[in-house]
Amino acid sequence: EFRALGLSPFSAEGFRQRFKADGAECGGDASNVIGVVKGKNPDLAGQSVVMGAHLDHLGQGWPNPKKGNEGKIHPGADDNASGVAVLLELARYFAANPQERPIIFAVFSAEESGRGGSKWFVEHSGDYPASKMVGMINLDTVGRLGDGKILALGAGSAREWVHIFTGAGFVTGAKVESVAKDLGSSDQASFHEKGVPAVQLFTGAHADYHSPSDTADKIDLDGLVAVAAVAKEAAEYLAGPSGALTPTLGGGHGSPQSQGGARKVSLGTMPDFSYEGSGVKVASVSEGSPAQKAGLLAGDVITALGGEKIGDLKDYSALLKKLAPGDSATVIWTRDGKEYSAKVEVVER
Repeated sequence: EFRALGLSPFSAEGFRQRFKADGAECGGDASNVIGVVKGKNPDLAGQSVVMGAHLDHLGQGWPNPKKGNEGKIHPGADDNASGVAVLLELARYFAANPQERPIIFAVFSAEESGRGGSKWFVEHSGDYPASKMVGMINLDTVGRLGDGKILALGAGSAREWVHIFTGAGFVTGAKVESVAKDLGSSDQASFHEKGVPAVQLFTGAHADYHSPSDTADKIDLDGLVAVAAVAKEAAEYLAGPSGALTPTLGGGHGSPQSQGGARKVSLGTMPDFSYEGSGVKVASVSEGSPAQKAGLLAGDVITALGGEKIGDLKDYSALLKKLAPGDSATVIWTRDGKEYSAKVEVVER
C-alpha cells in the first residue's frame, strides 16, 4: 500500500481513484492508485512531475488475446509488473528524499483496454492540473534489458528530453537511447493529448509480449535496477528548481488517438522501436510466420503494404488493422539498398 511507502494520499478519498472503464472484464469498475510526495518549495507546489506505470494486463485473455491463448492466464511479468516494481522502488526513494516540486506516483488501470486510467487521471487530477504538469515518465515493459538499450519513447515531446537521458546514461552507466517518435499506445499518450511532455521507458519487444509466456523467471533484475537509476536521474531533474521543459507537442495534441480499433492480424515481424527512418525496421521474424515465408529477415525495412507506403510504425499498424485473417497483401521491403516484394497471407494475431 502506498501509505507504507510514506506517500501522501492523492485526494480526500485517499490513494484510490475510482472510475468507469470500458469493457466487460472489470464490469466497468476500475481504479487507479495514486500517491504524492509533496515538494519542499511552496512556490512550486502546483507544478507536479508524474511517474506512472499500468497495473492491468490481459488476465485470462482479455482484451484481444492472441489466437490459442483465450482463457489462459497471462502473468504480465514484463508488461507491466516490471514497470510497477520500478515505480514502487522510486516512490520509496523519493518519499525519503523529497524534491523541490511534488512528484505524483500513479499506478494506472485499464491501459490495455485503451488507456482508461490515465485518460481519467489527466482530466481529474485535482490540485495538480495537467496545465501545470512539468512532465511525465511512464514505466511500461522495462524488464528485459539484457544487453540492449533503455529506450525513451516520445522524447520528441520536449526539447530537453534527449539531454536529460544523455546525462542520465552518463551518470548511471546505462545504455539509453532517446527516440523522438511515440506510438501513442501507452499511458504517456494521454499526457501528450493534454500538452504535457511525456516519455515511455521501454526495454524492447519480444515474442512473449501479451502471451502466457511473459513470466517472472525471464525478468532481468539487474536491468530493472538500471531502469530505476535512469528514471531517478530524470525525475530529480524534472522535480528540481530548474526542471521546466520546453514542449514541442503543438496545441496539446502530440499523440493522435488510436485508429481503427484492435488489430486482428499479424505478419510475424517484431519491429525495431529505436529505428527512426522511413518505414519499419524488422528486429526479428517469427518462425513459420507469413513474413518468414515471404523471405523477410531481421534488419530489413518494410516500406509498403497492400499498395500503401509506410512512413513509420503507426502507419504499419493502421494498415494491418484494415486486414482480416486470410487476406492477401503485397509487402515491399529493402535490404542493403535493394528492393524486394512478395505476396503474403496474413494470419490471425
